[in-house]
Order: sequence, then C-alpha cells, then structure tokens
Amino acid sequence: MLKLLSATPSPFARKVRVVLLEKNIPFELKTINPWNINADIERFNPLGKIPVLITANDETIYDSKFIIEWIEHNYPDPAVFPTDAKTKFKAQQIQVIADGICEALILLFFENMRPDPQQSKPWTERQIKKISNGLQALEQQISNDDFCVDNTFGIADISVVSALDYLSLRFKTYEWRDKFTRISKFVARQSARQSFIETMPTPQDIEKSTI
Repeated sequence: MLKLLSATPSPFARKVRVVLLEKNIPFELKTINPWNINADIERFNPLGKIPVLITANDETIYDSKFIIEWIEHNYPDPAVFPTDAKTKFKAQQIQVIADGICEALILLFFENMRPDPQQSKPWTERQIKKISNGLQALEQQISNDDFCVDNTFGIADISVVSALDYLSLRFKTYEWRDKFTRISKFVARQSARQSFIETMPTPQDIEKSTI
C-alpha cells in the first residue's frame, strides 16, 4: 500500500491527497509536522520537505507535481490531466499559478512570524504582489463552467481550491472573495466535493525557535 507523508496545512500535500481520493487509491496517511526537530524528513526527502509518497517497494517520490504525475502514470483512471495537448497545457499553467500563490503565501507566513524589527517590508510587499497578480491571472483564466478547464474535473481545479483554501487558512483578513468573484464562485461550487471536505487544511503549531 502507498504511504503519504503529509502536514495538515500543506496545500501541496493536499493536492496529492485529493488525487489519491479521487482515484480511489488506498493509501496510509502519516501526518507529521515538518518543523518538528524529530520529524526526520530528510530520511525520505533530502530536501526535508513534504509531501513524500512512499511506494509499496519503499521507493520515495517527492515534490507534489512529480508525485501526481507518478500517480497518473500508474493509476490513469480517472484522469486528472486532460489528454488533449492544448487543454493539458492550460490546466498545467493554472497549476503553476496556483502553486506560485501557495509558495508566496508560505514565504509571507514565515516572514510574519519573525520579530517585527526583523521583518522586511519590501520582501513582504513582493510576496503580496505575487499573490495578488496570481489571483488576477486565475480570475482571467478559469472558465465560468463548473470546472476550470474543458468542463472536466482535474488538476487545475485541485490546484485552485488548494491554493484558495490555504489563503483563507493563513490570512483570514485578506479579502479575496469580493474582488475575485469568478474564483469565489468556483471555490464555492467545489466546496461540497467529498475529496475537498476530507482534506480541508488545518494549522499546525510551529515553534519560532525552529525558523
């Protein structure tokens, strides 16, 4: 059986969990805190990051995009990537934007955990600009249909929902729903999907001494 090393707030781990659930693939979920000094992530990923997928043969696969590609190759049905090249490119482009928003959110989150005198205003503004620009791009690119691309559920939908729920988790004061109405309606439509309900992100305690 597959084993997934995951953290409860991680949008990247969530993407993998959603794919596994959507494909009805049995897996063991091991929830860890990657910031815990006893987490021992490097034993599975030399970069010390989650998610990590451990195969039945004890092979380790890391980086959410690569993990999902591995899953798609080995468990092709139901597909999360379009088969048409042009449509697949659009879906992957949306994934890149959504992942970029998540990366900026993570950088901003940890910057905000630093003591006020040590925080960099230009650095903070740069991350906020990435988030805003990414949301504007998603607002333009996702369709008005039930799903982001080709009216079919897939990696673009998973990526957008994961990014926006993570934004809501980490920055509750960021008012994105009124400003980005197409994204807001899309996320609302997807909120009842069982795979998203089961993987809703929750925070983990982080000791500032580990940052």
